[in-house]
Amino acid sequence: MQTRRLALTTPAFLAVLTLLVLYCAATRAATPAQAWRIDEAHTSIGFKIDALGFPTTHGYFNRYSGRILIDFEHPAKSFTSFTVDSASVDLGSQYFNDFVKSRVLLNVENFPTLSFTSIQAEKVDPRTARVTGNLTMLGVSKPITLTVRVDPDPTANGRVALVATGTIRRSDFGMIFGIPVIDDALEITVKTRALANG
Repeated sequence: MQTRRLALTTPAFLAVLTLLVLYCAATRAATPAQAWRIDEAHTSIGFKIDALGFPTTHGYFNRYSGRILIDFEHPAKSFTSFTVDSASVDLGSQYFNDFVKSRVLLNVENFPTLSFTSIQAEKVDPRTARVTGNLTMLGVSKPITLTVRVDPDPTANGRVALVATGTIRRSDFGMIFGIPVIDDALEITVKTRALANG
């Protein structure tokens, strides 16, 4: 497990998959499957949600682990998985942290992790991709899709910045507390920098 301040769900692991679709067209030479690692110092995994009569609430996860393997020549062979420690949620208030960890929301006692496993990546344009995978939360697995923006670092090879965004519905995973006063839609934003191993 890595420990950093990260801005819910999903997913830096999702964003890195876009390297696969955005670079494979430009990489003609045969390239073996390559492991990439997440630069924890430049990563945030977070969410935001609205509620009637309250300002938008932002939350973060501070502990996670991930595995990334990218094959530029054969995108279907690429794979990524990611696990988040549910109890590492941070909303900037111990009261709200404890509430979100409780049985009515994340239920961390019975479901200590959130996880994602990739199944597909689709190129949209030279800087954008859609990445789809199965998100497991509260013991329920559902496919989710994020839009990922990639920005290669002009100062260094083997380094790229990525931002993944998307929306999930809490009710799809059985998290129905507070709806509709607390919004069903949960917005995800993942920011990361990926580094090529070796």
